[in-house]
Amino acid sequence: MRKTFTTLLDDIALSRLTVRTSRDTSKLTAGDWIRLLRNRLRMTQVELAQRAYITQPNLAAIESGKVDPQVGTLRRIYEGLGCELNLEPLLHKPLEELTRDRARAVALKRLKQTMGTMALEDQAPDEDTFKQLLEKRTDDILRSPRKRLSAR
Repeated sequence: MRKTFTTLLDDIALSRLTVRTSRDTSKLTAGDWIRLLRNRLRMTQVELAQRAYITQPNLAAIESGKVDPQVGTLRRIYEGLGCELNLEPLLHKPLEELTRDRARAVALKRLKQTMGTMALEDQAPDEDTFKQLLEKRTDDILRSPRKRLSAR
């Protein structure tokens, strides 16, 4: 397996990611933005469709939300509107928390395998001890030089 290292530029890009603060359902869809911009620019669907190299019925379907366009199609539409499409992920939780959750899931899977054997031998730890073990294993996994988080 080829080793890949995170560069300083990768770290800077990752640090720019933001965490979604609320489940705001009033956000505009791509079709809403296209329609708003097109109307503000006083452009017809036919004109924008020609600029984006798509059909007018396809543009109408995108604006109404009936069609989920491909990224390339969105790029061409936004270019036709004099805009640039920018795709960036919006995190549900901080990146460190997501990584810890993945490491905890791996640790839990490994501990459950071990605990099954210990339970058969009547040596299973109590709940508090299990939680401490889980956190210790999680920390060990996070400190591990292994690149991937997998249960093996």
